[in-house]
Amino acid sequence: MSPIEFLKSIYLGDRYCESLDIDHEKKEVKIKVNRISRIRDKSGIWEYYYDEDIEGGVIVIYGVNNVVLDESGLLPNDQIYDIYAIEINNGIYEFTIETSYVDEEAITTDLIFKFIGKGVYLVDPSNPNIKIEN
Repeated sequence: MSPIEFLKSIYLGDRYCESLDIDHEKKEVKIKVNRISRIRDKSGIWEYYYDEDIEGGVIVIYGVNNVVLDESGLLPNDQIYDIYAIEINNGIYEFTIETSYVDEEAITTDLIFKFIGKGVYLVDPSNPNIKIEN
């Protein structure tokens, strides 16, 4: 499954970013999310499918060679609006994460992060050595 199709199978509505970790040595970006659901319906709609939910799940983008942080300098701590990829070269993708930051006065700032990498998978903290790739 391509990263483009794989990301379409992830539901993040009303979910929030717990952490964003950039590991330059491993060339990985890890986005920890309070809950990740999967979209398995042929319609491409979530349909309240909970069977494969991952509590405290991690989205891992690997083979990362370029990182573009949001110009605000803020880090995400709230809702993830969307995550998607486009192929920019043979097997190289631009991953975009649209998310937000909420300050102490409940003022929301929308953020965009971009990562150039080779692929993406999920990690369930209850089975951290297994890469979920489909």
